Amino acid sequence: MRYPESLLKLARALSRLPGIGPKTAQRLSLHLAFHREEAEELERALNGLKALGVCRICGNLAEGDLCPICQDETRDRSVIAVVETVSDLFALERSGEFHGLYHV
Repeated sequence: MRYPESLLKLARALSRLPGIGPKTAQRLSLHLAFHREEAEELERALNGLKALGVCRICGNLAEGDLCPICQDETRDRSVIAVVETVSDLFALERSGEFHGLYHV
């Protein structure tokens, strides 16, 4: 039996994501096909990415001109951490130890 084209397209799109191989993409596609509320929630979340941009100051992700870190007046503006990726920035933020600004 051949899968419906819409399911194949979804599986192909999912398999392009890091850490998701063809089998996982197929399982996720089938799950979403039978759980419409979850599929709709995922659709809304993906559509929300359209509002996401890049901070004009530091290069972090932002839902406007400035990211929350650059907007935060309590940050130590005398220290800037230069990071390679936004993932690196998030890792430093999770540590709770750095209170300066960033440049991605």
